Amino acid sequence: MDRWLVRMGGMVAVGLAVSTVGGIDAREVNGTLRDGGDHKVLHVWGTHEEMGYAHGYLLAEEASALAEGYILPMFGLPPAQYEMLRELVLPMFDIPSSLRKEAEALVDGMRDAGADLHMDSLDRDLQADDLLLANAASDLFGVSWQCSSISAWGQATADDPELGGELAMVRDLDWDFGGGAADLRDYGLVIAYEPTGNGEQRWVSVAFPGYIGCLSCVNEAGVGAFQNQGNHATTLSALDTDPEPVPFNLTLRQGVEATDHDGDGVCTIGDVEHAVNQVGRIGTYETHLISPADRSDPPAAILEANNGGLALRVPTDEPLPAPDCVATTNHHRKLYDPTYCDRYLSIVDMVAGFDGQLTGERLWEIETEVSWQSGGGGTVQTMRVIPSQLRIDVAFADQDQVAPYNTQTSYTFDQLFGDAGPGLDGDDDDGDDDDGGDCSCSQMPVARIGLPLGALGVLLGGLILRRR
Repeated sequence: MDRWLVRMGGMVAVGLAVSTVGGIDAREVNGTLRDGGDHKVLHVWGTHEEMGYAHGYLLAEEASALAEGYILPMFGLPPAQYEMLRELVLPMFDIPSSLRKEAEALVDGMRDAGADLHMDSLDRDLQADDLLLANAASDLFGVSWQCSSISAWGQATADDPELGGELAMVRDLDWDFGGGAADLRDYGLVIAYEPTGNGEQRWVSVAFPGYIGCLSCVNEAGVGAFQNQGNHATTLSALDTDPEPVPFNLTLRQGVEATDHDGDGVCTIGDVEHAVNQVGRIGTYETHLISPADRSDPPAAILEANNGGLALRVPTDEPLPAPDCVATTNHHRKLYDPTYCDRYLSIVDMVAGFDGQLTGERLWEIETEVSWQSGGGGTVQTMRVIPSQLRIDVAFADQDQVAPYNTQTSYTFDQLFGDAGPGLDGDDDDGDDDDGGDCSCSQMPVARIGLPLGALGVLLGGLILRRR
């Protein structure tokens, strides 16, 4: 097995040229893995199968640990009921063939790297369907993640010397830390995808090992999608399944990964909206879409979607006291009448306190204010994206405090896809050791998963799936 190791300004890049099994050349590993300190940076390239294989090979131990120690406890089901859920619910989705192949190759890569794929609780090996079900978590679970984000551009950022009217977005990803053997705070990951398929482009995802969908992602055209849960779910028994539903985060990936999903000749936030509008969906979602400030009018918006419809929320729909600004927490505000949320009101108040004049630092300050930690969950990742610069600043939670209070690492696309160092610089915005406090947002309804088959209803006993 030919290995190479390169140190890059404190980062360690590990690549595998060709693996050998029993003296016979096996599959090439089209990827590199670098250590960013509190996170890892994975760069993969090639076909979807090649990217999946490299993902699994280079992160075999991490993906295996999360599968057994986090994913299964996340569903909160006894083994027999988990198997029933996987076998009866997953076939409801139309999984894009390229992404199914990627998930299958990911498991192959883990196996070839020597990872122990046996899951003791299920008494079987990890399968691609387990990863795909985890990638459909946003479709199956109700609201208690409490993510948030805000973007500003134009008049709102015109006075910022760094932005000069360009768009910047800051986003908190809130998630369960994990009650099993794996803690999500130990698995921060930035993935740089370099697909070689026709009509595909490079893109970056801030995610976790084994996750192939788009939770927080931006492409090389500067178009990004950042998904939060919504608050208007539909039971499965009441779903309209025409067109057939696709896991939402896989749909977002297709919209971001395509060079021009809607075929209008330019990559805009409309491409992601088009991807979502072309397929079915079963959950409830608030997705912050962004692009460079001069790309479209507006360059950012909130895509509200559930099984019943979708709506694009733009600055004129917002109560924010800034002319070029949108924000979201976990509540539809255009598709349905708004629901009270302390965090959203805090964002509004802070924008007003800044007289509608926002900077990259002020946006981070706002998201720091609405970050939270309560019980076994909180703000796992915080990121700032400046699409015109193809720049991403990321911070990750640790055992002491939630993400926005920790040191930021800055990356450009050139660094993530090339041989540059670990980041532009790292800085702690305020040096505060505050852990973010408790979330004061009013309780939101947890979606009940209606059961499509009577037999499943009997066996699962009207189970309510919850995030925690």
